[in-house]
Amino acid sequence: MTNQELVALECPYCRDTIHRPLNWFKQPYFTCPACGGGLTENQFASIVQDLEQAFEQTIDEMVQAKPGCGCGCDCGHKTSH
Repeated sequence: MTNQELVALECPYCRDTIHRPLNWFKQPYFTCPACGGGLTENQFASIVQDLEQAFEQTIDEMVQAKPGCGCGCDCGHKTSH
């Protein structure tokens, strides 16, 4: 996941959804655009880490070769069509 990828996370104060680049949630201090509440990177650290890990796992799965079904079409089925 790139740091410029947009994510939508909930403000812990007003519960409004904050749509910002992932990197925005990694700042030491920032304010909610809806309520102005002060936020820190620590409040979102576990969510940001989970998002980054999920994205990395998705990338890894996409680049791994999928086994063919043996029918020559590389569809991944275990039996012939």
